[in-house]
Amino acid sequence: MAVVSDEAKESRFKALSAQPHEIRGFFDSVGPWFYSLFFTSVGYRASLRFFVRANHGRLGLSEGMSILDAGIGAGFLTISLLEEAPIPLKITGLDFSPGMLVGLRRGLRRLGLEERVRLQVGDMRSMPFADESFDLVVSSAAMEYLPEVGDGISECGRVLRPGGRLLLIATRDSFMGKLVAATWRNKTLETAHVRSCMARAGMKNVESLRFTRLFALFNWWGMALLGEKAG
Repeated sequence: MAVVSDEAKESRFKALSAQPHEIRGFFDSVGPWFYSLFFTSVGYRASLRFFVRANHGRLGLSEGMSILDAGIGAGFLTISLLEEAPIPLKITGLDFSPGMLVGLRRGLRRLGLEERVRLQVGDMRSMPFADESFDLVVSSAAMEYLPEVGDGISECGRVLRPGGRLLLIATRDSFMGKLVAATWRNKTLETAHVRSCMARAGMKNVESLRFTRLFALFNWWGMALLGEKAG
C-alpha cells in the first residue's frame, strides 16, 4: 500500500471536501463490491461482528428501538447489529452515495435482511429526520469524509433522543490510520477533537471501546467512542 504524504493527502481531501459530489462520485465509481472485498480481506467485517457481540449491552439495545446508521456505506456495522444482537432490530441507513446503497440493497437481499433496513440517500450534515427521532445513532468510517467532523456529530446529536446513545467508529490519527486514509481518500481524526465535538453535541459519559484481542490491530488505526445524550 503506497504511503501518501500528509501534504498531498490534505490537498486531495480539500479538493473532495470543496465539492461533495466528488466524494460521492469516488464511492460510486469505486463500487460497493470493491469496498466490501477490501474490508472483508483485512478482517474489518469480522471485527465488527465480534465488537457488537462484546458491546451490545453498552449500546442499550432493546426490541422496537429506533436506530440510525449515519453514513451506512456497505452496511458492515448495520449487518453486524442485525445478526449479532440478541433481539430483532430494525435500522434506518443514510448515505449520500447512491452507488453504495445499490450494492448494499443487493447484499441485504442475499442475507434476507432487506425488510429490516430502511435506506435513504442524504447528507450527514443535514439529515432528513426530525429532532430526537432515534434511540441509538451509529456511524462507522464515515465522519472522516466530512469537511468538519463536528457538523456530522452535531446532526447526530440533534436526531438523538435524550438518554439515547451515539457510537462513532472512525480512523484515528496514527501511522496505521494514515495508511488507511491514503487508500480511501479520507482524513484521520484526533480522538480529543472528536470527544470535544461529542460533548458540544450534548453527549456525556463518553467512553472509549476497544476491539477484541483477536482483532487488536484495529485499535491501532481506529477509535470507537460511545456517549449518551444528556436528558
